[in-house]
Amino acid sequence: MPKVSYYLIFVLLIGKIAVAQQHTFLPSPTGTYFVGTQNLFFTDSSRKEKLTLTWGDKRALQVKIWYPSDVKGEKANLYLKDYSADILWKNYRIFNDDKAFFDSLKTYSTFSYEGIPISKAQQKFPIIIFSQGYYFGLDDFYCALMENLASNGYIVVSITHPYDQVITNTAEGKVITIKKYRVTKAYLQWKKVEFMHKKNPDTTNARQVNRILKAYLRGMRIFKKSVSLWSKDAQFIMDTLQRINDFSVNNRWYGKIDFSRAGTLGQSVGGAVAGQLTYLDGRIKAGANLDCFQFGDLYKHEMDKPFMLLESESYPLWGIANKIIYTNTHPFYSFKLKDTRHFIFSDCCLFPVKQNKRMQDLIGPGNIMENVVLINSYLIEFYNHYLNQVPFKPGVFSK
Repeated sequence: MPKVSYYLIFVLLIGKIAVAQQHTFLPSPTGTYFVGTQNLFFTDSSRKEKLTLTWGDKRALQVKIWYPSDVKGEKANLYLKDYSADILWKNYRIFNDDKAFFDSLKTYSTFSYEGIPISKAQQKFPIIIFSQGYYFGLDDFYCALMENLASNGYIVVSITHPYDQVITNTAEGKVITIKKYRVTKAYLQWKKVEFMHKKNPDTTNARQVNRILKAYLRGMRIFKKSVSLWSKDAQFIMDTLQRINDFSVNNRWYGKIDFSRAGTLGQSVGGAVAGQLTYLDGRIKAGANLDCFQFGDLYKHEMDKPFMLLESESYPLWGIANKIIYTNTHPFYSFKLKDTRHFIFSDCCLFPVKQNKRMQDLIGPGNIMENVVLINSYLIEFYNHYLNQVPFKPGVFSK
């Protein structure tokens, strides 16, 4: 883990100044662009929705896009503006038992502006496809990551995968909620595997490590199916946006997305989707997994594309199995954030609440802002190099 650099300290100071000037708990984006947002809804008429019993249902997806702009909007988006505080409270009590907490979250500002024009500074911008976490994933819970990428010149498309995530809005204004029986089954499968291998394994014993890998791949069937489903969702969204980019002359996205500079990113199970999508789709040039076991087909194949794994200290067995899975991925970068837990990769770590034991169990005892800055700097450095051909700065990625 590298020492905190002068750059990191500078960004921390700038972030504190920005927060003082605006009613927000989010760090100020580090890029030169303002940030716009747009919500879109697409239906894949070629795929039946397998997670409902309604005849004729097709797979309908909600996406939120963060993008670079040259102009600042009149009023910044409010945090969680598209979601009911009551629904949030009923489904996210793991963060706070008090409904008033979720009411208060909706009063904070982000650094994004809905509907402002996309920047004209470049003819086209690189695109990053983002998949949220299983169950707890929600587009606005990743504002710190999304806004920072967009401010640095990336079009970031966050996909909500219905029925596997708590809340999905529809084009008709309805709310699709999660299939809790499916989630319960998925987590029971996970806990069974964890229980069977809870003793500290001998990581030098190849046979024992392979046994752990096979237990995850065979035992966690729901997660494996979700990774396959979500990867198809992501490819459909890419196909749709590419058609809009190429042919929809009157659409704001016409000619603005550079699919020759496409990357993917995901947190938790979404991180496994990032790995699967990087392997499956030739358009993806680089990908990053934020803290997940790599489900999917990658363990059986070589992948000659750059990929990065950022891990917390939550799930050591995942890290052991991932070492085998990514053995044949080149180039591959792996970093573990000290004293962190799984939700350090979401806005949860920034929520304006007292850092009690509950929150420490979710995000870890490490310095929050240092880790947020570190995660953002890893991502910007990685994508700038592999999507924009910017040389690595001396240090972490290059020796």
